[in-house]
Amino acid sequence: MDGTRDVVAVVVAVDSPVGRVATAIDELTTHLPSTGQQLVCPICSARSWPCPPFHDAAHLVIAAGVRLADLVPVDLHLRLWPPATTKQQPWPTEEVSNG
Repeated sequence: MDGTRDVVAVVVAVDSPVGRVATAIDELTTHLPSTGQQLVCPICSARSWPCPPFHDAAHLVIAAGVRLADLVPVDLHLRLWPPATTKQQPWPTEEVSNG
């Protein structure tokens, strides 16, 4: 294994919300850390995760009206949307239940 997550291809209509941001979803998925390595991007030379390429792709996905939480594995949700007791801010325009 090379440190990246296993992925699956899905066929969607090009003019659907997901189809319009397919390239951003591919970029986002490429930068997902592997299980047990949630703090480091597997692509960005030991940058912490979420890395800038993931961040940029995530904002394109959210702007298209696609739920980021549906594209990110559950074990990474707390990293993106920490409990309100921490100082880290959640991703804008998206809320996720942590349970």
